[in-house]
Amino acid sequence: MRNLTYGIAAAILSGLTLGGCAQDEETDSRVQVLDARGQLIRLSVDLRGRHPSEEELRFVEDAAELGDERFNAAYEAYADRWLGEGAFVDRMVEVFDQRFLMQTGEVYFDPGEVGLDIDDRVMAEMIANEPLQLLRYTIDNDLPYSYMVTADHSMANPEIALYWGMEYPEDGQGGWEPATYVDGRPHAGMLTMTTTWQRYPSMGGNANRHRANAISKMFLCDDYLARPIVLNRAAVDQLTIDPENAIQGNQSCQSCHSTLDPMASNFYGFFNYDAEDGIDQTMYRPENEEEWRDYSGKEPGYYGTPTANIPEFAQALAEDARFTQCAVRTVWEGLTQRTLVDEDWEELAPHRDAFESNNMNVRELVRSIVLSDEYRADKALEPGLQERLAGRKVASPSQLAGIISDVTGYSWFFDGRDGLVDNAEGIAVLAGGTDGQYVTTRSYIPSVGTAFVMERYAQAAAFNVAEYDLDPNREGSAQLLFFVTVEDTPDNNPEAFEEQIRYLFLATTGRPLPEDATEPQELTDLWRYVHSVEASPVVAWSAVLSAVLRDPAVLFY
Repeated sequence: MRNLTYGIAAAILSGLTLGGCAQDEETDSRVQVLDARGQLIRLSVDLRGRHPSEEELRFVEDAAELGDERFNAAYEAYADRWLGEGAFVDRMVEVFDQRFLMQTGEVYFDPGEVGLDIDDRVMAEMIANEPLQLLRYTIDNDLPYSYMVTADHSMANPEIALYWGMEYPEDGQGGWEPATYVDGRPHAGMLTMTTTWQRYPSMGGNANRHRANAISKMFLCDDYLARPIVLNRAAVDQLTIDPENAIQGNQSCQSCHSTLDPMASNFYGFFNYDAEDGIDQTMYRPENEEEWRDYSGKEPGYYGTPTANIPEFAQALAEDARFTQCAVRTVWEGLTQRTLVDEDWEELAPHRDAFESNNMNVRELVRSIVLSDEYRADKALEPGLQERLAGRKVASPSQLAGIISDVTGYSWFFDGRDGLVDNAEGIAVLAGGTDGQYVTTRSYIPSVGTAFVMERYAQAAAFNVAEYDLDPNREGSAQLLFFVTVEDTPDNNPEAFEEQIRYLFLATTGRPLPEDATEPQELTDLWRYVHSVEASPVVAWSAVLSAVLRDPAVLFY
């Protein structure tokens, strides 16, 4: 226990209580929560993208034996500890980008045109990082989430500053720093980033409506294109002949355009319809701000409130109650792997209250969610909730990479890039992830693609471990094969095989095998078979370890 912080031990001794306690049969809870190990594994995978250590798992199990109050105090203390780690910010970037969809792999013009000798994949990642680095900056500095649309700066490293035309700080250390554009644009966080409007472009008759709807989707969770609109044949014909007049005169069109078009009118400085090349399209032109007069004819505004500039629009957006609700929904859906329906609003209410009362602090929002009974649930006790609840969640590609890499010390790299984090090879999408452009929704149902990715990743990681651990001349301690050597066989050291296989399951899944488990014998038989064919202990142990790494408990948590 000596590696646990004083804060965790103190929390246990003080008997702190969670807002949502582990429930026993005498309570009227809506759910039955996971056991102690299950709760801590879920918390760690969601906040850090990897499993807890065995020491941490034993600690909460010991606390649980002392009663719910002690366990809850331990759980809460770990939550507070992990919310402060850098890995937590990585997870929040993943969660929010499921709504922002910035990581598309797109490069909008040749970096060589501005003197950058950079591979397109690297440049694409830098481009996507402009808004995501602002999210990091916001969370790292405990700023309100509204800072995402009200910040008086963007974010840049030296390369993206040159690419987009920003002033990088003179005292910058070469990494990501607050930076400002030099083309005369106002600054309002993501709303004035070139990356945002290259990702969500608008040309010709679209008149910035795509951009206005992108704002609505990202920050209000309201997609205009998903609204049920009924148009008669005459209206369709009118739209074909004279779309702007049809939009202005048709009541069905105006049900959306009366609010969409004033939002769009705030962004004509980015509307470069006549731009001749890629660089021109990235420039903000103050002289274009009045072009709304020639397109939609709708003055800039926000749901009936006139706005004089983008920062005023941003302030109105940030003060909209739906802005807060959307942030809460985004995090809640990302952590619970549920899609919000009307019946869930009551469950979200306390998380929204925690978010608002803590000045839109993302850490406090996440803290509220992960301490709730519904988040920690194994199953629901209400039939309606059980249909919506994810009693077992599915690791995302990046979470899967984190879990296996943490256990084996092996990362699945292709040309220097993690295949389950970077989607250049398409592996992340095959494993149920998104690519930000064509596949925009995560799959929570394991597929043949998921199984195939796990198989190949497990095989690569297993061979790497076996080759290293069984090398008699290796430097340093083994990664996983602590109990056997290259000379051991099931005949000359059966006890070591039993102990080693049990340890592999414990280290990989976070759960010990039952005393009567058949896996040790079955995997020993597998070792014998492979060894009889390959005559190689390394290959035989690779097969065993590969099978363990594909255990469902690795993917489901």
